[in-house]
Amino acid sequence: MPFSATPADIRERACEQALAVISQLQIPPSCAIAATGSLARREMTSYSDIDLILLHPEGSIPSGLEHFWYPIWDAKIRLDYTVRTPKECADMISAEPTAALALLDISHCSGDPQLTATTRGVVLEQWRRELKKNFNDVTDTAIARWNRSGSVVDMTHPDLKHGRGGLRDIELIRALALGNLCDKRPLSEERQLLLNIRTMLHQHAGRARDVLDPEFAVDVALDLGCEDRYDLSRSLAKAARTIDDATNAALSTARNLLPRRSSVRKAVRRPVDIDVVEVDGTLALSRTPNLEDPSLVLRVAAASARTGMTISESTWKQLETVPSMPPTWPSAAASNFFALLSSSVHSQRVIRELDEHGFWSVMIPQWEHIRGRMPRESVHIHTIDVHSMVVTANCAAQSIRVARPDLLFLAALFHDIGKGYGRRHEEVGAEFVVDMATTLRLNPSDTQIVETLVAQHTIIPHIVGRYNPTSTEAIDKLLDAVNYDLLTLDLLEALVEADAQGTAPGVWSAVLRYGTRELCAQARQRLTAIVPNPPSLSAVSPLSLTVVKDTLPTGKNYAAEVEWSGDYVREIVRVLALIAAKEWNIESAEIVVTSSDDEPASENGSVGVSTRMRVYNRLGTRFDSAEFEQAYKSGVYSSLPPLDRGKCASFWVGNILEVRTTDRRAALGHLLGVLPDLKWARMSNPGATMIVQCELKDGFDRSKVERDVTRVLTNG
Repeated sequence: MPFSATPADIRERACEQALAVISQLQIPPSCAIAATGSLARREMTSYSDIDLILLHPEGSIPSGLEHFWYPIWDAKIRLDYTVRTPKECADMISAEPTAALALLDISHCSGDPQLTATTRGVVLEQWRRELKKNFNDVTDTAIARWNRSGSVVDMTHPDLKHGRGGLRDIELIRALALGNLCDKRPLSEERQLLLNIRTMLHQHAGRARDVLDPEFAVDVALDLGCEDRYDLSRSLAKAARTIDDATNAALSTARNLLPRRSSVRKAVRRPVDIDVVEVDGTLALSRTPNLEDPSLVLRVAAASARTGMTISESTWKQLETVPSMPPTWPSAAASNFFALLSSSVHSQRVIRELDEHGFWSVMIPQWEHIRGRMPRESVHIHTIDVHSMVVTANCAAQSIRVARPDLLFLAALFHDIGKGYGRRHEEVGAEFVVDMATTLRLNPSDTQIVETLVAQHTIIPHIVGRYNPTSTEAIDKLLDAVNYDLLTLDLLEALVEADAQGTAPGVWSAVLRYGTRELCAQARQRLTAIVPNPPSLSAVSPLSLTVVKDTLPTGKNYAAEVEWSGDYVREIVRVLALIAAKEWNIESAEIVVTSSDDEPASENGSVGVSTRMRVYNRLGTRFDSAEFEQAYKSGVYSSLPPLDRGKCASFWVGNILEVRTTDRRAALGHLLGVLPDLKWARMSNPGATMIVQCELKDGFDRSKVERDVTRVLTNG
């Protein structure tokens, strides 16, 4: 039911009533009553408490305070009070600078105004000193608050006060401005909207409350003249996004104004990818980047997701001049797109930054439609765009559990993108993901898989909720949905788990988890696992390097094919060490070992090894086959570099071992170094995950192989 009084009237009346009660206090001589919190900021509602400080001069402690606060208690107003001197207030800033932010709002109510002014002066002076020394503590506290409360922009139940982009962030900006580390930001309209929503939320809830639940949002929307709660949500998200941007800018400005420990040390520029370098822990462009290369934006984004390093603001400015991607993307760009989605920790941040700077909706046009859109299902805790990113991150955490993580990431990103079009979102999303698969140049088989995943991502919860998961009818329904394809079944199981976990706490319940596992296990038994065929290599050179032509608009080629043959498997370390030293990334590899019983690869030995690898040059330098051959023959690069730690999983089908691990430099070489004698091996890296399949010769100890593989790939 709408209220006749405006939110501003409600707040003004609450403040006046509080001040009227405070005026009844019998203030001791030379003392003062000062307010902090909502009363000091004139933000009180009918259900707010009041925060008061009884200020007294140094050396004189007021007496008879046991009855001092009774007028406020008798008025049934919740009170939080302290008794301090000006120096004690300043000391509080020193003792706990992040908890003392409320003192910056101190406002005189009654008594000696000069004492309040003195207190405010010493508090500000102490704050400016402490802020420079404890800036990291202030930012850490804000980050912890954001982690607890989420983002006002993204949540379906936004925390108006503590969430990212909420009222506390406006107070943080003001505190930084009072500390002379940034300018005050013009956020009066955004603050007014959040205060109005919070005021009416208190009125309808009948108590102090900061989380705007959908059931209250309906009435609040009517009070504020919005069409419905979705209209209110869009206005709130816009305001919160403006506050969030202002907070980020204020923190960045403040950080840059703080004195640095050393201004002498020269920044080191370390290559990360083509035209991408690391400078003091952040990503930047090289000194002479090719700004005509449409793939550059994706390359920078993939590097950020892969390394966890942030992208400098100056780099984003430079990238604004880069042309848009063509209708179909080069293979290197497609690989970088999947790498961008592959980090469970960093992908969401990078996508947000791409979206904030106008790049993401150019790559994914449908994103405009779901950005900030509230889902119709009340169980969701995120807006549709954020839910899509959360589910993709959940899938990235499962990258080594599935054979095609790249297809899983793509399906996760698009699984709910079809919402809000007046048709079944599964059908609309399936159409959109097919368009994206065409852009990425996926083959027809892979395109059909991602189309099926998006179209059927709700089928498993539907079956589990209505059928016995072990029944023939349930299994048949699932197998029909996945086209009797084992890979699609495995990916769909992972997607359903990630989707449920990303919807809200408790959605991935014990019932759904058991039903999904049992249903998929029964369906899997009905399908025959496909044993991979060994690669076929013929006429492999002892050593060669051939540039692979791609469709990059710049005309440059960053991929090449390396062929090598030798007498034994361990000898391949030399060419792998050279590839690692040149910062080339192995995208695919085929290795065949032949014995005298077959067709020997060497004239004087009983064993021969042949390999063909596709490599990607992350430095963007020219491929030089003569120099490559000379470097190999010199023997300078004969050992592999240390291996970074990563995730690892292994699977068996008879003597065939499949290893999945985070794709990183020298991973293939370190793996081959601990494997027993093998017949063949095949490697690929979909979705920034290295997947190696190999057939081992008889006589190996499976448990030892498992231990060795896990040790070298997990521990580095």
